[in-house]
Amino acid sequence: MSIYFTKSLLGLVMAVTGLLLPVTAFSQKKWTLRECINYARQENIQVKKSNISAESYSVDISQSKAALFPSLSGSVSQRYTNSQSPDGNGDYRYEGLFNGQYTLSANWTLYNGGKNRNDIKQAQLQKEAQDLNTENIQNEMEIAITQAYLQILYSKESIKNNENIVATDEAQLKQTKDFLDAGSITRSEYAQVEAQYSADKYNLVQAQNSFETYKLQLKQLLELEYDEEIDIEFPEINDEDVLLFIPSKYEVYKRALVIMPEVANSKVNIQLANLSKASAKAGYLPTVSLSGSIGTGNIFNNSPSFATQIGRNFNQTIGVTVSIPIFDNKQNSSNVKKANLEIQNAELNLMDTEKTLLKTIENLYQDAISGQSKYRAAKDQVNSAELSYELVQEQYSLGMRNTVELTTEKNNYANALQSLLQAKYTALLSLKLLNFYQGQEITL
Repeated sequence: MSIYFTKSLLGLVMAVTGLLLPVTAFSQKKWTLRECINYARQENIQVKKSNISAESYSVDISQSKAALFPSLSGSVSQRYTNSQSPDGNGDYRYEGLFNGQYTLSANWTLYNGGKNRNDIKQAQLQKEAQDLNTENIQNEMEIAITQAYLQILYSKESIKNNENIVATDEAQLKQTKDFLDAGSITRSEYAQVEAQYSADKYNLVQAQNSFETYKLQLKQLLELEYDEEIDIEFPEINDEDVLLFIPSKYEVYKRALVIMPEVANSKVNIQLANLSKASAKAGYLPTVSLSGSIGTGNIFNNSPSFATQIGRNFNQTIGVTVSIPIFDNKQNSSNVKKANLEIQNAELNLMDTEKTLLKTIENLYQDAISGQSKYRAAKDQVNSAELSYELVQEQYSLGMRNTVELTTEKNNYANALQSLLQAKYTALLSLKLLNFYQGQEITL
């Protein structure tokens, strides 16, 4: 093989490897909880749609500010008129005339009860409300992703527990078969151990399916493509993560009232309702506007010349218009009444939002307290159940215990492990969310 061919082959291999490495590296990326949250807060479709709505309100702000200034328009019209006119001999004959009119006009609303100013404030508040709505959507996504992520971690640990139980079952089934062959136990006792082994294998499959289901839920929350795989980072969760200090629920609630966007949004809606009332009251007040125009015209087939006609026909107009509402079929009074009802509704919505927030924090606080208590008790229960199970295993191998006792102790141990997992992740989720409602980032 020539040196040139060897170098070419080596270069080709390196090029192909270089092309494949980024793909491989990307496919092996492990998603942490924070990375999932940050991705969703930026890339979620609902978040993007909300941002577009906010941009639309920015356009409304510019438009409402522009309404404070005069409007200016121009018009050009060309007409042809065919009419009878005297010819000087007492007769009438048709004569066609081409004429043109050229006008530049302006209009400026000087006063309309402050409605224009209110429109600017209203557009600004709508933009603020939409930004808060975007933040609220992001927060809801953060909570949903945290729940899904912790469910994945819970399922992963559940799989490990079930795998250990199935491995123990296999050893016990082999031992029980030896007892059966030796005539130490009956066929029904062997069938009981075999049935338990099958049940535990089924529990393992269920845990594996739950794991895949929760991974799919997380992938859907992140809105990844159907052909994109997601590989999760599995951090180690220690006792100090679960048994953290729990803040007072009232302190959390007071802090949440200040920083949670749904509360701020409800307050903005009250301001918007008050502005609507102010705009409705402006309907009772007169509107003052200033108008002016300049214009000229000409007749094409008449003398003098075009320029002379334009100069002679040049005119200017300026005027002030005062429009005073006298009777509007109760339109203004109806608008004011409806605005008052909107204010009341907005105030009730704020109360409802605050009460809903309080209920959420109280439930999280109770779940955290209960989860930590159950976690401590479950750890003791696991230790006791494990010791009891090991003793019964030893006694069973010596023929001192029967299969019913062995199965019962193993199930007690499996249930204790499951209770420990449930308490662990219930407490962990509640603690993370309590910190979140205090303005802290959710991390693991």
